[in-house]
Amino acid sequence: MMLKLKREMTGAEFVQQMEEKYESIDKLKRLIEKDPENPLYTLDLDDWIYHLEHPEAKIEQEDIIFIQDTDLKMSDLQLLDVIKKEHPKSIRNLSHIMNKDIKTIQPKVSKLAESGLLKFEHGPKNAKKPVVNFNKIEIEI
Repeated sequence: MMLKLKREMTGAEFVQQMEEKYESIDKLKRLIEKDPENPLYTLDLDDWIYHLEHPEAKIEQEDIIFIQDTDLKMSDLQLLDVIKKEHPKSIRNLSHIMNKDIKTIQPKVSKLAESGLLKFEHGPKNAKKPVVNFNKIEIEI
């Protein structure tokens, strides 16, 4: 099964994403000098410069993931929705928000992370913070 994860953002948010990824335009330029055959670097630089000048521009990004285990349940989608809307600080915090035992939530969150439907960031006290970075899921069968 193919899932398209779509995310809408502004040019200013894209610039912030590039700063997190490369730290500065100068560092990205150095990467291009070291690896001129990598087209991603050049595309990122062009987009970064454009969106510095057009911070209000709307962007739609799309990531495609393939899931072989089609055991995606409505409860998984609800879990993604809660993560997207409530921004839990950790898996424990997520279980508290949902009024569920962490032993129930932990395996579901791990399964969703393995499939690419959510990512983990560093939370407080070395906690894994679940993050959903898309606004829409399209399913192709």
